[in-house]
Amino acid sequence: MMPLTSIGFPFQRKVDDRHFRRLARMLDSILPQIERESEQLHRARKRMTDCAAFSLEASENGENNESMSAKLEILTQALEANRARHLLLEQKMSFLTRMRAGLP
Repeated sequence: MMPLTSIGFPFQRKVDDRHFRRLARMLDSILPQIERESEQLHRARKRMTDCAAFSLEASENGENNESMSAKLEILTQALEANRARHLLLEQKMSFLTRMRAGLP
């Protein structure tokens, strides 16, 4: 991506520079928020995966198959939602990182 630059008169250049600095600060504050959410999703996915493994084992050992089946279905849906959100966050991070790199 080509870096953004000011075009025009000196007073416009100062305004443009101020806008770019403000945009850079905003991006610098958003990126860590997305990273934190991504880490939280990763920890939640680990907990759900562990829970699903224990539930599957319990189901195979003959514990209340209906209850375990319902729990596994809920965990599957939650894992799918977690994965979809994580993919979206990765796309956001990529976009914002490229945008930030293009600022002066």
